[in-house]
Amino acid sequence: MGFGGNNGLTDFKDILGFNLQADSTRAVIFITSALALAIGYLVCRYIVTSKLGRVVIAIRDSEDRARFIGYKVESFKLWVFVVSAILAGIAGALYVPQVGIINPGEFSPLNSIELVVWVAVGGRATLYGAALGAVAVNYGKTYFTAVLPELWLFALGALFIVVTVFMPKGLVGLWKQIRRKQIKEKQANQPAQDLPKPIQEGDE
Repeated sequence: MGFGGNNGLTDFKDILGFNLQADSTRAVIFITSALALAIGYLVCRYIVTSKLGRVVIAIRDSEDRARFIGYKVESFKLWVFVVSAILAGIAGALYVPQVGIINPGEFSPLNSIELVVWVAVGGRATLYGAALGAVAVNYGKTYFTAVLPELWLFALGALFIVVTVFMPKGLVGLWKQIRRKQIKEKQANQPAQDLPKPIQEGDE
């Protein structure tokens, strides 16, 4: 590893003595990243479904009301910030060995905007929606940078606008909407003999 000045930390060649260019090392890092994603999801799922999570959701919806009820809003917000910082730190520790470089450009506003796009595309107010959006947006970015190298940022912005206007609940919401439509069509096409008979006056 070297200090590249304005380029940040560069030339990552090994980790714990293992060559980062070796296929076995890269496979282990990939599997570790997948496990970290799964564990992070389970932890967040536990938090959201717990009493603590319900309080945090209440603070998100109406901070003043939660404070009026008697909750120390600042303590809950600090706790959530610490948890998110831990998750971000683990993600960064797994990200850098795979790309081999980390520089100040990673703190640019564009990356923060891209995170918002991930959540919007995947589905707001869902945990798995953010992961789904990250996969979809990064696939789109890879495609657009190859096909439209000069205009891929505009394509990414157009994707965000289209999703916001036409799919406000993201891909997850679109999937749920399709499933509800299929269930309604199945119920509408159900044979009459399978439906419960109406109650007659004499049957009561």
